[in-house]
Amino acid sequence: MENFLAMIDLQTLIFAIINFVVLFAILYKALYGPLTKAMDSRRESIRESLAAADVAKKQADETKLALQQEMAAVRAQAEQTIAEAQKNAETVKADIVEQAKEEARKITEKAMAEIEREKAEAIIELKKEVAELAVMAAAKVLEGEINPQTQKRLMDKYIQEVGHIQ
Repeated sequence: MENFLAMIDLQTLIFAIINFVVLFAILYKALYGPLTKAMDSRRESIRESLAAADVAKKQADETKLALQQEMAAVRAQAEQTIAEAQKNAETVKADIVEQAKEEARKITEKAMAEIEREKAEAIIELKKEVAELAVMAAAKVLEGEINPQTQKRLMDKYIQEVGHIQ
């Protein structure tokens, strides 16, 4: 080791140390400052990007929540509309059934009235025929004693009597 120290020249050593310090100072000035600035800038950029990502995530979450609430409201509105439509359909159905029953009742009443009218006409016609038959029978019995006026009077009287019986 003594040999090694003997080989190193003091002047060369001082010159090497000065060179090293100057080189270190130049590199520090030339590289360390800009490198530090670049790293700080990059760090700030990353911090801003993370903050922006957090804000965007919060906005996305709020938008998602708002959309879910809106979808729930739309679903509720749709269900309400469907329920109202079903209720209206039931009301319309009940109205149609009621109208059909009313129409059937009217038709039945009309038919019954027609039947009663035809029955009354048939009874009147039958009474007339019975009266004519009775008058004919009486005319045959009396043959010649009844004139047309008497015959009409007897028919009318008989019709009234048969009408009271019914």
